[in-house]
Amino acid sequence: MSKGKSTRSTKIKEDPDAPATKKSSNVAATALRKIFYISQQMLTDDTQKLKLERFYHPGKGKATLFMTKDDKHIMEIMEFSEPRRSWLINREVCSNGHIYMTTSLDATFLALHHLRKHCAKRALSLDSIHDEEDPTASRLLNNFIPPDNLKCIADVKTAGGDKYFKYNHEKCLAWLSLKTKRMAEALKKAGIYCGHSAVSQNFTQSEKAVDESAHETDYLRVACDYIGGYLALDLHDELTKHLNIPSEIQAIAEEKKANNTTTKRKSGEKLKNEGNKKQKLANGAAAKLKNSNLLDDSKDDDDEEEENRNKTNEVKEEIKSPKETLSTPLKERPLSAKEKSLAKSAKGTKSIASFFTKKAPA
Repeated sequence: MSKGKSTRSTKIKEDPDAPATKKSSNVAATALRKIFYISQQMLTDDTQKLKLERFYHPGKGKATLFMTKDDKHIMEIMEFSEPRRSWLINREVCSNGHIYMTTSLDATFLALHHLRKHCAKRALSLDSIHDEEDPTASRLLNNFIPPDNLKCIADVKTAGGDKYFKYNHEKCLAWLSLKTKRMAEALKKAGIYCGHSAVSQNFTQSEKAVDESAHETDYLRVACDYIGGYLALDLHDELTKHLNIPSEIQAIAEEKKANNTTTKRKSGEKLKNEGNKKQKLANGAAAKLKNSNLLDDSKDDDDEEEENRNKTNEVKEEIKSPKETLSTPLKERPLSAKEKSLAKSAKGTKSIASFFTKKAPA
């Protein structure tokens, strides 16, 4: 008997505990490579110490990646990721096609979360603020945020050479509104369209159209959303109400309503103007006919009306006369030569109706 084919694979499986080979180490090295665009402020000399650290981001609600330098400067790392993107580095392919870019930020936004959480009811020094959920809070407040910068969002009290901070909500809203207005002015100067369908308008419309179509509230809304990306959700809503910025849906509804009223007004004015033009043209034509010698001045208006009535009656009689001639039978009226020839040729022939009569049974 012949043996059947074996369904098991004869390939030897790799041992998971075996040391990594040269090929696997190269793959791991290429996978760990990332592309960074670092600001020149972070690369002033060769003695700097750059670190990648995670701090709590109030807008995202979680710890995110930041770049620090010499325990003094801090920058946010923005990540741009698109699907199915990779990098070619020399002769190697890096499957991670993400782009990481450092951007400067006001570290007061990061301190705002901790002051609202710990210093809302009592004044505390920055050294005494410790958060068990976020162990990096004390490092952030003491190393990367100048104490003088916190005066815009907190009341500062000095005792024994130490400074104590208490969160002030009114100061915070005033500072955030000032930041938002400055951001709106920067968007205006840059010529960035902030109205509806902003993505397409920025690529198609000219600068003149951008200035005419955009409104102040649109710039404030976009600036408020940008500032709100570094704030908690409840504080962002309070800032929107403080600046009296309507929601985007409400703004679209108000714009449609305004456009409808303007179009209705324009259409009414257009119809009115057309009626006036027609009336003016008719009056002008009548005046020209009267002034010309084409009309007989001896006739009065009453005579003209009677003459017009007589003409209409004559037309009606002419229209009725063919019907009366058709209703009269052929015997009463004289036959034409053509009808006479047809009648003469039809003698001795049967009519079509005779072929459809019932035949008598034999």
